[in-house]
Amino acid sequence: MFSFRSLRSATLMLVVLLSSCVPAAGKIDAVQGKRYSLTAQHGPWMIMVAALRDVPEERRIEGGLTAWEAADKLVYELRIKGIPAYTFLQSMQVGKLDTFSSGAAGQGERKFISRHEAIAVLAGNFRTPDQSDPKNSAKAMLSFIKNDFQPSFLKEKKHGGIFAITPGRPSPLSRAHMTVNPVRSASSVKANTVDSLVRKLNSNMEHSLLRNKGKYSLRVATFRGNAILQIDHRTSEKEERQFKNVFGSNLDESGTKAWELTEGLRTASRAGYDRNFEAYVFHDRHESYVTIGSFDRPNDPRIAEHAKRFGGKYKEHQGREVLTAELFTIPRNVTPTQPAEKLWMFDTVPRLIQVPRVR
Repeated sequence: MFSFRSLRSATLMLVVLLSSCVPAAGKIDAVQGKRYSLTAQHGPWMIMVAALRDVPEERRIEGGLTAWEAADKLVYELRIKGIPAYTFLQSMQVGKLDTFSSGAAGQGERKFISRHEAIAVLAGNFRTPDQSDPKNSAKAMLSFIKNDFQPSFLKEKKHGGIFAITPGRPSPLSRAHMTVNPVRSASSVKANTVDSLVRKLNSNMEHSLLRNKGKYSLRVATFRGNAILQIDHRTSEKEERQFKNVFGSNLDESGTKAWELTEGLRTASRAGYDRNFEAYVFHDRHESYVTIGSFDRPNDPRIAEHAKRFGGKYKEHQGREVLTAELFTIPRNVTPTQPAEKLWMFDTVPRLIQVPRVR
């Protein structure tokens, strides 16, 4: 066990947790005594370096560091090494456990502490947990912290640091690991994280959503690989042909359809439409989709205009109103003698999404 002891507070137990890093942007500020607090602007992936907390009164010693002092010193020493590091107060969490008794009370409830309050130290700013940029490698930074980083203040007994080498912990920070920024929501991290394969699929592509400079874009069309509903394990040849014509036979074909729709929207005036549209395409592991527009705020009035234009319309069918998807055809004006050369179907309900970022 690794602990700090203080006259003013208590022994501090150092518990190394998982964490991850994000690349540092420019020179890292490092001022001794200054507190660098974690915010939602950091991350989304970081390295959990350590968590420090006070321990009971009876284990105090004179002249040691408080948890906050130790955390600030650890952050400072990481920063002078060029590693962006921050502190974060983890609040205590209380869980509840149902209990049963044979007495008159019957069923009851017992509370327990599921997580103690602690000062967490996190380092790095990575877009993915496996970021491998030459100057900002998550793996390299994590390895350095776990194996090579030796904070000088931990070596001074007057600070109250106690560390015993064990097979599972050969160095004070050997249990460091990757984690998400605890200040940010899981959905936010997921929405803004682009893994290596997806990044490869999109980075060098014309009209890629990754090149959208706004914070938001309106998702208007989705293309997926084969998925067809079967009744009684039977599917007609007509249904299969219709499905392939609309959705494609696999993800590659779906990706092609998405890119072609994007190109068609950007040059829509050539096909007889009243204007061209700022369209983007994005491919992930399961589907490809097309978005319209670049917006800095979610209440931009243009969003509602686009949603009305591309979203489904209610039409009467067999005596009742049915939400029907809008179509985009080339050319725009289709007649029995001039059928569509190409046809795409928009999503019935457009959805505002955050633009994924590669930092």
